[in-house]
Amino acid sequence: MQDLFTSFKDNCGFGLLASIDNVPSHKNLEDAITSLSRMMHRGAIAADGKTGDGSGLLLSLPKSFFAKDAQQNGVTLPEAYAVAMVFSNKSTDFEVITKVCENNGLRVLYTRTVPVDTNALGVQALASLPTMKQVFVAPATEDAANRFEALVYLSRKEIEAALMHDETFYIPSFSTSVVSYKGLVMPTHIKEFYKDLANPEFEISFCLFHQRFSTNTLPQWKLAQPFRMIAHNGEINSVTANRFNAVAKMAAVKSDVFTNEEMDRLRNVIQKGMSDSASLDNFMEFLRINGVDFFKAARSLIPAPWHNAPHMDSDLRAFYEYVSTCFEPWDGPAAVSMTDGRYIGCVIDRNGLRPSKYIKTTDNRLLISSEYGVLEVPEEEIVERGRLQSGEMMGIDLQEGKVLKTSDIDDHLKVMHPYDTWLGKHMSYLQEFVPDTKVESCDTAYGDMRAKQRYFNYTSEVLREIIRPMIAEGKETTGAMGDDTPIAAFSTQQRNFTDFFKQKFAQVTNPPIDPIREKTVMSLNTGFGEQQNILADGEEHAKRLKTVLPVMSAQKFCLLQEFGNPENEKYDPSYKVGKYDTTYATDLKGSLDALITKIITDVRDNGIRTIILDDRNLDEHTKVIPMLMAVGHLSQELLAHDLRHLSSIVAATGEVFDPHSAATMIGFGAAAIFPYLLYFTVEELEKENTETTEEMQATLKRFRRAMGAGLMKIMSKMGISTISSYRNSRLFDVIGLSEEIVNDCFSGTKGLLPGLGYEDIDVRLNTAHQRAFTTAFAGKKNSLYKGGFYKYRRGEEFHDFSRPTISAIQKAAESGSWEDYKDVMHLVNKRDKKFIRDFYNLKSDRASIKIDEVEPLSEIFKRFSTAAMSMGSISQEAHETLATAMNTIGGKSNSGEGGEDPARYGTEKNSSIKQ
Repeated sequence: MQDLFTSFKDNCGFGLLASIDNVPSHKNLEDAITSLSRMMHRGAIAADGKTGDGSGLLLSLPKSFFAKDAQQNGVTLPEAYAVAMVFSNKSTDFEVITKVCENNGLRVLYTRTVPVDTNALGVQALASLPTMKQVFVAPATEDAANRFEALVYLSRKEIEAALMHDETFYIPSFSTSVVSYKGLVMPTHIKEFYKDLANPEFEISFCLFHQRFSTNTLPQWKLAQPFRMIAHNGEINSVTANRFNAVAKMAAVKSDVFTNEEMDRLRNVIQKGMSDSASLDNFMEFLRINGVDFFKAARSLIPAPWHNAPHMDSDLRAFYEYVSTCFEPWDGPAAVSMTDGRYIGCVIDRNGLRPSKYIKTTDNRLLISSEYGVLEVPEEEIVERGRLQSGEMMGIDLQEGKVLKTSDIDDHLKVMHPYDTWLGKHMSYLQEFVPDTKVESCDTAYGDMRAKQRYFNYTSEVLREIIRPMIAEGKETTGAMGDDTPIAAFSTQQRNFTDFFKQKFAQVTNPPIDPIREKTVMSLNTGFGEQQNILADGEEHAKRLKTVLPVMSAQKFCLLQEFGNPENEKYDPSYKVGKYDTTYATDLKGSLDALITKIITDVRDNGIRTIILDDRNLDEHTKVIPMLMAVGHLSQELLAHDLRHLSSIVAATGEVFDPHSAATMIGFGAAAIFPYLLYFTVEELEKENTETTEEMQATLKRFRRAMGAGLMKIMSKMGISTISSYRNSRLFDVIGLSEEIVNDCFSGTKGLLPGLGYEDIDVRLNTAHQRAFTTAFAGKKNSLYKGGFYKYRRGEEFHDFSRPTISAIQKAAESGSWEDYKDVMHLVNKRDKKFIRDFYNLKSDRASIKIDEVEPLSEIFKRFSTAAMSMGSISQEAHETLATAMNTIGGKSNSGEGGEDPARYGTEKNSSIKQ
């Protein structure tokens, strides 16, 4: 189960400074440090006054400085050498470094202890301070010289693998072109701490700089930025999916730079236990060392918003659609500066949620930073100033001495290959093949549909509160905040398996997206097909079947099967379909394992590429493996067997009836969903209101639009814009499932409260099955359960704030009577174990004390405070009532952001805390 404290994310200040002509000088370093120091407000400082969240510099190699230092130590540096900056507290680590380098045809020239002044550090930073050394290496043979950079990268990855259990060991940089100076040091003290930086002979031509603000993690030396290629301000919200997909992609990778045997040693591209920014750095570095164009790599991982940009150049759009078959966006608010030694640049995410300003000066230097004013430059020396807009990129070709704007980079990318031709030849949208007839039918009615509705918990309440509003309005209904029902594991009523999963949402410095006003940057575009070798361009990447919505219509579901059916004229082996029945009679765990084993064999040996998990065979003799369980376990096992890149998972299920249940399927690996039972239900509800097939078609289309809008709302809460970045993201908390189930099916997800195992779920499914297929409903007009999950109904799901409880609370509050309050206590205490707190009782052997020895209520009330809830998040009446209550008892209320009506000042409705 994932450690609760390894979801590293941060929000920071960043930038780059470069001589466009690539001319080194100490002034470049001084100005970079000044710029970094003036973004100190973007980080945090510990109580000791000196320990920061982390800051650092990624510098071009100061070759004259290193050459002189080496000469003083009796070593003459060759023209070609690399420098490893190493954090370590063990001398044996350097023995490993030497051995690995020698095995890869490299020789260690000498090791230099980096001079530092620990007086620049705070107590906390000093307590975790590693020893810092620089290891200089050179090629030992002519063959090694010919592929020096590749062998340096290979050696570092092998060293990291060999020392992965040493938590103090880390290599901030190992490169022929850059060196890192970073750590838990405040920007204003970095030159004091690293004595090298104060030496006027330390000359550089470019620098990335970064001030970290750790929003939800403890600062660590190794997590300070810049990393080996990038400095990142923002959060990669899709990082779990990106890491999962990176592993999947590696199974198809073939490199022109590394041998197959070397690639086997490089399989773990993403270093574990690191931050989201570090993972992006790892993947960018892997692409670049394998020869992927610098700008193509950057735009593949952080693309411009192209799906809904009608005026975009057609060749540029073709480029983005092509790379979307190879890479999903590393999505989230991001401003990223990056360099590989030849190029340096900055790219902004599609939403433009992190600022990036630039100035170009008369001495031919470019400064990009989070804000203006970090460096004092006289106005007459500024040639150009501006800011990068959403989705834009700017860079420098340091070899040619040329600044590249977004248009220059776009012009470079769109003509690299005939992308438009490749797409026209190989990519198809299912909509192109939908027949002109308006009939939408593909086995939506399948067996005893009423019993299936009962089995999958389609209650009258679900139809009334969830499905009907989506039919009528083309969007989800609006409900009140809060959930006063027991978690699924504690409930005694029938609950859906997807109820064990709670959606995550963006917090702290991480803004969600407005899925209505920012819809143009969002996309639900979904593709089917094999993942090819991401290190080589070719028309085979363009081979995709696509649909604009992952919730498939019956027509498109049928079409997808036609493309995968060897007996159909549309058949293409790239989409060969395998249909797998997810029903079972007994033994949930054994049936799940057998199903997955069968699919793994078919994908590996029989060329299955489109996996349809189908629960339509549910009947009076069989139950259904929860579709989400099957999807999650299958996705993980395909990954473990190096087959995930070959296949797409489609869920034909009755388990989906709202955007949440659909999002769970996609979040754990489904490419698309065919909610047959949901469509049947919609048709049943609307058959009296529609007279023609065309009208029913329009109704179903409107309903799918509502499902799509719901999916975008869920994605937007986590700041994710594209469904491809959301797929496999696992952005849920699991509450109430056993560690075994979480590890088997939902690895990488936080299991906050271990609970029910396979046998427990099997028992619940038995109960649901017996109720669903009972004859008690025979002949009844309404053969569905009434339901009471969304609104309290006597005899249905328990609600903590039920009418009897609220009435009792109001009565006790109005009367102030102890007897009335005892009625409230009785209602609460008789409810059995519905919530976590009900499993706890006070246990004490201490004797009671007199009430007059206890702190008086008037003093206790002074520590009462309401949360900072702004006007609008709650009603005016509620906002004023909370303020009045706190003022009455002597506590404090908080106005929340935006304050309050000045008319409340000086009255009992005044909030004593202003925000």
